Amino acid sequence: MLITNELYKLRYLLFFEILLLGLFAGAGLIPFLALIILISLTILVLLAFNFPFIAIHILVFSILIDSFIPIKDSNGPTLLVVELFFIIVLGVSALKFLFNLDRKSEVSLLILIWIPFLVWSLFTGLAVAVDEIKMVAYWKNYFAGFFVLSLTYYAIKNKIHLKSVIFSIIIWGVLLALLEIKVLIGLGGFSTGIVGLFLKKNLLTLGWGRSNYLAAFFVVIIPFTIGYLLYSNSKKLKLVMTAAVVLMSFAIILTLSRGGILALFIALIILFSRVLKPKTFIPILTILILVTIVLLINPLTYVLIDRIASVETSASYFSRIDLYRDVWKTFLGHPIAGVGIGNLGYYAVFIVPEGASPSAHNIILGALGEVGIVGATFYFSLLGYLLYSIYKNFKRENDEALKIFKWCFISAFIGGLLHTLVEPTLDGMQFSIIFWTLAGSYNKLDMLRNSD
Repeated sequence: MLITNELYKLRYLLFFEILLLGLFAGAGLIPFLALIILISLTILVLLAFNFPFIAIHILVFSILIDSFIPIKDSNGPTLLVVELFFIIVLGVSALKFLFNLDRKSEVSLLILIWIPFLVWSLFTGLAVAVDEIKMVAYWKNYFAGFFVLSLTYYAIKNKIHLKSVIFSIIIWGVLLALLEIKVLIGLGGFSTGIVGLFLKKNLLTLGWGRSNYLAAFFVVIIPFTIGYLLYSNSKKLKLVMTAAVVLMSFAIILTLSRGGILALFIALIILFSRVLKPKTFIPILTILILVTIVLLINPLTYVLIDRIASVETSASYFSRIDLYRDVWKTFLGHPIAGVGIGNLGYYAVFIVPEGASPSAHNIILGALGEVGIVGATFYFSLLGYLLYSIYKNFKRENDEALKIFKWCFISAFIGGLLHTLVEPTLDGMQFSIIFWTLAGSYNKLDMLRNSD
């Protein structure tokens, strides 16, 4: 294996580092930890430089690492672990690019369409924003989407790379579900946590995301996981994927996110409309039965049904309507350039609570208000071309198993974009990384064709 060979070449250096660790451990905990961090970062940089596809895994799993290191408590800000790893991977990728300037490579049109949006939103935002620092802080989340799309597109070179990214996203979704359960247990025990969710309706939170934001990940990962379940020929792998879908379905109910559940429901309807065939009937029926059992035994399901039924009388509904009005008025006052990404809160009559996202909670209104009609045109051209290109790719596919898998991808993207109509998901760095990693992976699915 390439990594094993590389480690063998560095055996003397590794022995020297282990010796240093022993010496620093004797000197005290802080020097020891500092050296551990330095060595770990050095290894990550070397791996990311020599094996770029590993950088994808580093970024994806740094999101979960971030949730374990709050500054104050589980509801507070984190130590920006994702941002730290993003800067490292970005720097390594820039060096890799400079080292390979003499090599010609094809540039995806999807990547090129990002550029006018990023340029427009950055420079107009700096010109019109009330808070330029906040504007740049939120702009970087969009840039992260562009970067991981480019990284995934160029770093995945073969079937092994692609499958490793696919498994990483599925494992990531399972770990997020387990983290939610960990949060419940931390609230005084699993049963006590369930009761707390039952009474407070929207209690679940990690350091970087609350219930509605957490639900967005399951909206895209569950259909994608079902797709790989249907694609795979391994019975053991099908059982593992089935268990993953059931666990993530349980986790999305814990979020009590009405928008997330409805977006997932629509995504699954779209998914089953094309993949429900004699060959896939038994696996799909098994998943539906297991998920139905999970829903029926989970008391929060009935809370969620009640919340959906009473949506038009809820405070959340009226607060969004008030915010939508403010954002629309803001757009009418600044129709060309907007007011800058992340700056809508400064123009809202409706008071945005401290610590809450200043987003419009609607991707269309948000884009119009933040980057104006010009920037919104760039952004919606990007998303429109994404949907057009993945559907065109699906229609060209002749491999039946791969065609089903691609359709599950499409349903995941549609569900994720539908959720953006009520939640600020693509505004966030974490969801942006996962969503655009999946988009980059979709472009490489031809590597899985059975004829190859």
